Amino acid sequence: MENQRKIKEAFNHTFEELEIPNILSSLQKGEFENLRKAHNSIHEFIYLAVLCVPFKKEVNWHSKSAFLLYHNEAFDLAHRSSLEALAGYYNAAYSLLRSTLELLLKGAFWECLAHKEFRNKVHAVMKHKVKIEGIKRTLIDWFEDIFQCKPSIEEDFEKTSAAIYDKIFPIPEDPELKKLIPIPKKIIEQLSEWGILDPISRNIIYEIYTNLSADVHVIPNKTDIGRRLLKGEDLFETTVILDELNKFFNLLHEVMDIGIVIELNVLNDWIQQNGIVKDRLKERLSIIEKDLQLNYASSKIRKLVGEK
Repeated sequence: MENQRKIKEAFNHTFEELEIPNILSSLQKGEFENLRKAHNSIHEFIYLAVLCVPFKKEVNWHSKSAFLLYHNEAFDLAHRSSLEALAGYYNAAYSLLRSTLELLLKGAFWECLAHKEFRNKVHAVMKHKVKIEGIKRTLIDWFEDIFQCKPSIEEDFEKTSAAIYDKIFPIPEDPELKKLIPIPKKIIEQLSEWGILDPISRNIIYEIYTNLSADVHVIPNKTDIGRRLLKGEDLFETTVILDELNKFFNLLHEVMDIGIVIELNVLNDWIQQNGIVKDRLKERLSIIEKDLQLNYASSKIRKLVGEK
């Protein structure tokens, strides 16, 4: 009984910390339509990936698993970021949103590198040479080395792209090897050269990423206390700041628009090979274009399905 009482007390305390009154206040006072569109765009993002799976025997989702694993994680973080913003924790919300964008970019990056078609068309990555044990090398050189040691790995990547994560696992852990992974700006450049960001300019995406990084690196006016100070609010009370709330949800909406474009480009071959998938996307076009107003995504879908 004593243990149950403690659990109940802990639950009640935790429930209070969720800032439910702030969430209600945000929904009541914020630009509700923008909040709704951003939130529903998160769900559209996860739903479209399912629609793009052809469900044919010769097509296995494992061939895109490097991206889809990060894709699912991006959905969860985007959702959590929206809840933090509604509760008044803007620094946490923006930090999670940057992680969401990074998951999208890196998931697409590793997915592409798992396939020979893309490794043969690298530009930005090949420019990124670093000295490893006195020899200048690139990430592509590193992959070629492991393929030479065991040629079957290359075929494994094609069948199950997430297998790339088992092989690159040592890289971030090693002070020298981790230099092989390009910085975000180079990753964005490479994805753009591969066509994974089409029709979005790489500069737009990098600018968003850079702005979100200010919250991750806790620049003073990007902390919640700094925001309250600028607005003349109580420094130590978590409050709803309407300007910040609306700004965040506009940005969340834009990040999800980018996310949908990335997933459509990564899954492009599934879409092109199957008329049923194209029909599914056509059915969603009206919602994406008119209800959610995802301009980049609707433009991409129109191009993919041949709609003017």
